[in-house]
Amino acid sequence: MKQSVYMAWAKRHAAARYNLANSGILGCEARDLPLRPEEILLNGPGPEGHPPLIEAIAAKHGARPEQVVLAQGTSFANFLACATLLAPGDEVIIEQPTYDPLLSLVRYLGAVVKRAGRRFEEGYAVDPDGVGRLVSSRTRLIALTSPHNPTGVVAAPEALSRIGRMAEETGAWVLVDEVYRDILFQDAPPSAVHAGPRFIATGSLTKSYGLGGLRCGWILCEAELAERMRRLNDLMGAVGPAPAESMGAAAFRNLPALEARTRALLEPNTRLVHAFLRDHADLLECVIPPRSMTVFPRLLHAASSDPLHDRLRERETSIVPGRFFEYPRHFRLGFAVRTEDVAEGLRRLSEVLRAGSA
Repeated sequence: MKQSVYMAWAKRHAAARYNLANSGILGCEARDLPLRPEEILLNGPGPEGHPPLIEAIAAKHGARPEQVVLAQGTSFANFLACATLLAPGDEVIIEQPTYDPLLSLVRYLGAVVKRAGRRFEEGYAVDPDGVGRLVSSRTRLIALTSPHNPTGVVAAPEALSRIGRMAEETGAWVLVDEVYRDILFQDAPPSAVHAGPRFIATGSLTKSYGLGGLRCGWILCEAELAERMRRLNDLMGAVGPAPAESMGAAAFRNLPALEARTRALLEPNTRLVHAFLRDHADLLECVIPPRSMTVFPRLLHAASSDPLHDRLRERETSIVPGRFFEYPRHFRLGFAVRTEDVAEGLRRLSEVLRAGSA
């Protein structure tokens, strides 16, 4: 079936009163992005998108405007990049575990998928040696996320450099979905677009800033490849959504305030989750990044997290079962919503976990 099984589930079943399945920061309200009416354009002069938005994305990432391709969210950015590069039968190396829509779109395009494991025992670090064992003359793309979805672990710069050299030697490209990069704040590494000429970086204002409704996403890559992506995008539409793009430009002008909002949510929630994981070490084991908005615990005494998910749903609480990441003993725990909801959701999760171990 040509769909993302996870995304279909998320749209229908992830929401709950205490939503620990959420994978992004709590959605903004109108007061979080103050706008003057004249800032919202119904139509725009930029044939490739709203020029101030393109310039703002380039400036933030230390890139040139000609390296920026606008896209409606990170998932579509990933789709556009992959559709530009891949033909049926091309080999694609994708990390495991991974975010299902990325895996599903590559399979939809007819690629041959190989999996590069990110192992619990190694802190879910990117393994260049493991990637190297999979690279062949048919490898067209190596796809990673950093920070990693679902674990939140950041790829080491030296690992990316080694993979970039492999790509240069074989003519492959390296796609790094860095939609969570901005939650690292001042500790964020440079965008992966600077890791080498074969790198493509994708991102958006969705996960880190709570602006998913704007669908403000982008691709960063070498200018010649960016132009190929724009021409492929012509098949989807002649112009972009000017109201959303002009609001996206306004968001970039207000990034300090939006970042402060994200910090105010994440910092207390991170303390709650880290304490929860320490207190439940008899039931769970987890790689805990210093800063993330998701973690990926592994159950010590169960073969699947599905029963845990089902019992929590009865208590108005949600998590993401690990089967959507091909790791059924795990579950993804998101904690970028209201602090009081995280606290209550964790309390209910604790009760269900303790009851199950009795």
